[in-house]
This record gives sequence, structure tokens and C-alpha cells, in this order.
Amino acid sequence: MSFRSILGIILFIALAVSFAFVVISITYLRGQLSALFPYELALEVDHQLQILLIGQAVALLVLGIVLMIAIFWIVGSLVAVPLRKLTAAMDLYTKDGTRAPIEGIQDAPLEIRSLAGSFDGLINRVDDSHKRDSEISRVKSDFISTAAHQFRTPLTGIRWALEALQKEQLTESQMALVTSAVDKSKDLVGIVGTLLDISAIESGKYKYVFVPVDTVSLVSKLVLDFAPLAQTNQVSLFFAHEQGTVIPDARADVERIKWVLNNLIENALTYTPVGGSVRVSIEAAEQRIFIRVKDTGIGITGEDRGNIFERFYRAPNAIAKQNKGNGLGLYIARTIATDHGGDLNFTPNTEGPGTTFTLSLPIA
Repeated sequence: MSFRSILGIILFIALAVSFAFVVISITYLRGQLSALFPYELALEVDHQLQILLIGQAVALLVLGIVLMIAIFWIVGSLVAVPLRKLTAAMDLYTKDGTRAPIEGIQDAPLEIRSLAGSFDGLINRVDDSHKRDSEISRVKSDFISTAAHQFRTPLTGIRWALEALQKEQLTESQMALVTSAVDKSKDLVGIVGTLLDISAIESGKYKYVFVPVDTVSLVSKLVLDFAPLAQTNQVSLFFAHEQGTVIPDARADVERIKWVLNNLIENALTYTPVGGSVRVSIEAAEQRIFIRVKDTGIGITGEDRGNIFERFYRAPNAIAKQNKGNGLGLYIARTIATDHGGDLNFTPNTEGPGTTFTLSLPIA
């Protein structure tokens, strides 16, 4: 209910009470006159008194209407309109951060002007905080980019040297150590590549080449590629797609989306216990392609659901299951999805353990 509506109700009640008072006064005075004067004189006085009181009631009605119009105008121009402008400015800033000037409230009551001043001060503090955060984020991104570039060259040299050493005549224990070192160097090179991806994302240099993509063919090939890992982990991996079902092409960058799906399927296989299953499916609806990766794995606990897409975050149960990982994969995957105009999200399975991740992409 608006402020004007409340004011109108109050004024209406006041007028109703005033008219009720007039009616009660007429009734009371009529009884008093009949006791004080003879009948004929009492009738004449009563008639004149009614005319007088009715005239007062009409005057009261006219005055009430005039006062109502005046109060409505004053309240509207000095209170309602400034509050509406202030609310509109708040809504606009809340929606997309646009800062709109609040004009025409110099005649508003002190409390409204104070509220507008407080809101303006709040915006200044929020903007300053955002600038500081942006600057800190830029410095961190620059540092990550510089450090990653500095690491990449020596790490690549170390890996090549170790791979060359693998070709030499070594004892069994020496070969095991060199092989382990090669694997660790590959992991480090992969981490450096991930850090460079993060830097490119946050600096706006992550470039995409959008083309129509046959997601059915893409997903089918990826599922086949992960078959050896599924067999090693003793997990059932299958692509649940009915032959003949037509799925439109998605508008996507093939390599980036392949990276996202690799991450989702590999995570599902890694965090699903022996004997579990990973089901990949595709459907189209509302100008979107939905690719779902459903596993029967360890799941995501309630306290971890709000942080699972944050940088460097790994859930405790994921760390307990698999110590390897940097907590960047899902952050990058969701960023790629949103950059495509889609999204990446998850839901706990309603039947049985595990999680279902859903990647949505626009139709080409």
C-alpha cells in the first residue's frame, strides 16, 4: 500500500468521524430541545438547528475535500515523488550498478534528503571498494601470468631432459624414479597452463572462435576417449543417447567446450567409487543444448555447494578421495560456459548418491 493510500484512508476516517459527530449532535440537541420548549417551538428550533448543522456539515465536507487535495499535493510533491526517485535510483544501482543522479529533492523533508545523502555515501564506498578489489585482482592476475610464464620454460626443459633420460640404460629403480619425475613435471606444466588460462580469463584475453558444433558427435567421441580410464577405475561410463533423436548444433568454441567436458567427465570418473556409473546425456529445449554428466560418486556436501565454483576451492571429501588437484577446473569450466552465453551448474541426485552437472549452451 502506498503512502498516499494510507493518507487517504486516514482522511476518510477523519471525515467519517466528523459526520458521525454532527449526527450525534443533532440527535442529542433534538432531545434537549423537546424537554426545554413547547412542542411547536421545539419543532421550529429543531428545524433551524438542523439547517445550521447540515450547513456546517457541508462546509466541513468542502473544507475536508480542499484539505485532502492540498495535503495530497503537498505530500506527493514533497514526500512521495522524492521517495519514488530515490527508490528508482536504488533499484537501478542494485540491478546493474548504474549510478543515476537523484534530482528534484531539494525541497523534500530533511529525513528524505538525509536518506539520499546516506545512499550516495554508500554508493561511493561500494565503488571505492570495487575499484580496490579490481586493482588487487589485476595485480594478482599480472603476478600469476608473469610467474606462470617464468615457470613454463624451465619446467618444459626439465621434462625434456627427463624424457631423454628415460631412453638411457637405467636400472629398474632408476627408471621408476625418472618415470615418476616425468609424471610430476607433466603435472607442473599442466598447472602452469591452468594458471595462464586463469590469467587470460581475468584479463579478458581468453579468445573464442564460435562455430556450429555437433554436440552428439563431440560427446560420443569424448566418452570413447575416456573408456580406458573408466575401465581402470572400474566405473561404468556410457552415453545415453537414442539413435534418431535430433539435437541441433550448439554455438560454441570446440576446443574450449571439449576442455569443459573433459573436466566434467574426468572428475566424475575420479570421484566415483568402484562399481559406480557415469552417465552422459544430451537434450535440447528452449533454444538451449543441455549436456548432463551424472555420476554415482561421493557427491557435494551442503556446506560445500556455495563454494564449489570458487578458485582454488576443493571440498574436503574430494581431497580425501583424491589428493591431486588444484581447485581451478570447475572455476574455469563455468567461466567458459558463461562466456558462451550458457551456464554450468549442478544438482545432487534425487535417487541414490552422486551429482549431476549440467552444461547449457545456446543453439547455433
